[in-house]
Amino acid sequence: MKLPVNLSKVVLLSVTISLALTGCSGPGGSKIKTPGHKELRGKVGGSLARGAKALLQRQHADDGSWGGDDVKEQTSHKSDYPVAISSLAYLALLTVADDDPAAVQGRTNTLSFILKTIEDDGKMKNTRDNTPKIHERNVWSQGFSMFVFGRVLRTEKIATQMQKQIRAKMKDMVAALKITQQSDGGWTYDKGPSESFTTSTVLAGLVSLQKAKVAVPQIMIDRSKAFIKRQSNPGNYVAYQGVPKVLDSAAKIRDSAGRSVQLELTLLQAGDGSVERLAAAVETFFKYRQRLDKVLALEKGCHQRPHRIGTFYCFYAYYHLAQALELLGGDIRQKYRPILVDHFLGLQKDDGHWIDSKDHCGESYGTAMGLLVLSAPAWADATH
Repeated sequence: MKLPVNLSKVVLLSVTISLALTGCSGPGGSKIKTPGHKELRGKVGGSLARGAKALLQRQHADDGSWGGDDVKEQTSHKSDYPVAISSLAYLALLTVADDDPAAVQGRTNTLSFILKTIEDDGKMKNTRDNTPKIHERNVWSQGFSMFVFGRVLRTEKIATQMQKQIRAKMKDMVAALKITQQSDGGWTYDKGPSESFTTSTVLAGLVSLQKAKVAVPQIMIDRSKAFIKRQSNPGNYVAYQGVPKVLDSAAKIRDSAGRSVQLELTLLQAGDGSVERLAAAVETFFKYRQRLDKVLALEKGCHQRPHRIGTFYCFYAYYHLAQALELLGGDIRQKYRPILVDHFLGLQKDDGHWIDSKDHCGESYGTAMGLLVLSAPAWADATH
């Protein structure tokens, strides 16, 4: 069931977002908040306006969430990721349509949905069957919601009572993650060995909360950083699970080019790593990115031949790459940001949506990620 956005709201959304991105006045002469960066105007501004409209059209009317029924192949995964996707959608709309009435209402409904899914003990009703769970794929919900709420607490004006509620829920979330942190310091998405990219997503969320002065035991961060550092080899192989034994295999380096950027970015955000290591990972990413992009042409089937890369990892990798370029700045950003922008402008569909995975995460996920990649200059931390 899709959000029944009436025509007047759709028109208003398109007009006000376009005005916001060009710094013009909105209806009645009111000033529309802009994302604050010259690169988010013109062709990019039009893309963001269409993307925001497409994202709002895919919001669920019953609970304010995103995700689930816009997956091409209706597998068991159709119910797995609403909290994670909704968190990303919230940040995307906050960035590109901050003052638009329809987007404001959409974010309000989403915030209520996410907070309701967090139980007092930190478990999350992540799946559509409304069952509180600690493991399975809740780790994505925990990681992305912590990252977004940490940013919201730091940068947005929120009523005092709502701030208290968010902080209390995030405290519960941290307590739940303390229980599920594994002996090696990492986290897993399905009760298996710790994964590099899963742990990195959780660490980014914990760091975001810590920056917002939410209490996070330092030992949790230190243990997860140690795990990631054992896996992190910028420009070389980063293991999917466990600690890599082979660091110089060209085939393995190609397979892990996206993971390397994410891990080095998160370490730097957490006060570790280095700019040089992150830059090396970015260079490796662009050396092998065409191989990663080819999975977008797969009609269905995660990890299919010839590349065996999960179809939903492509935008996930670009999301971290966009942040990395903002943090690095300088020549490397000047060299690669235009390539990134042109690529995502070309991937946008006629009605404004993006899609990464055709068989897992769907159009809402793809659209939120597309918006975040293109609008990274307005939201990604440029310092660590």
